[in-house]
Amino acid sequence: MLLSMSTLFQCRFLHSLVLIFAFVISGTSCAEVLSSRVTPSNTITFVADRWPPFNDVPDSEMEGYMMDVARAVFEPQGYKVVYKNMPWNRAIVESRRGRFDAIIGASRVDAPDFVFPEEELGRNKLSFYITKESNWTFKDVSSLEQVYLGVIDGYDYRAWFKEYERTHPEKIYVRHGKTPLKENLKLLLHGRLDAVVDNEAALRWVAKDMGILDQLKPGGEDTVGGVSYIYHAFSPARPTSGHYARLLSQGIREMRENGRLQAILDRYGIQDWQKK
Repeated sequence: MLLSMSTLFQCRFLHSLVLIFAFVISGTSCAEVLSSRVTPSNTITFVADRWPPFNDVPDSEMEGYMMDVARAVFEPQGYKVVYKNMPWNRAIVESRRGRFDAIIGASRVDAPDFVFPEEELGRNKLSFYITKESNWTFKDVSSLEQVYLGVIDGYDYRAWFKEYERTHPEKIYVRHGKTPLKENLKLLLHGRLDAVVDNEAALRWVAKDMGILDQLKPGGEDTVGGVSYIYHAFSPARPTSGHYARLLSQGIREMRENGRLQAILDRYGIQDWQKK
């Protein structure tokens, strides 16, 4: 059956409206997607397990100096900074997928695919802590065979130490969770571990907070792998990460120059690692 000219015109007109409507909807959607890819969000979420004095209890008076620095850099520029605790490996995995913006206290070995700022927020050297009664001291890799050692799942313990873990799993206890260092120190005092390895500032901070610092003592430090650097590392899945990393580096440099960085560090009894 042939359509009349007026009917045909109406059909074409309606069809054109549908196409225009679809185009507008599609165009709006594309614009929103494009905008989300290039425009930073108003919220930046940082995640990690507790590792004071670098990062501690969220929304507390002393969140850790790395979180204090993040807030000092981003909040004056209009960003909302969110900090959450979770197991370290989960923090890395979820941030790698793009669920969170950044992990706290990461080395380049922890998450080599992440986006790192030019400016680090600390230097990390492995230290071993033992009980006051212990006579053990770390001297070299072979001396580790004398102890049952507590470590934390997913931490950067240098290539030499990871190789020791791989070849001596029976001498290693791996702790997971939100407060793994605290739990390892409890096991040390109860005689279930002979030594615990971590950053010295973290070891002393947690032990002091637990009220057990006087029951422990240093058992040597890493003489093999040396010093590594720690950062806020940003998700490789988020296109805003490079922007955040640049803002953070610029902010750290400015805070070091105007003295605000050391003022934050003073709250935690820490000296600027670049000025030691």
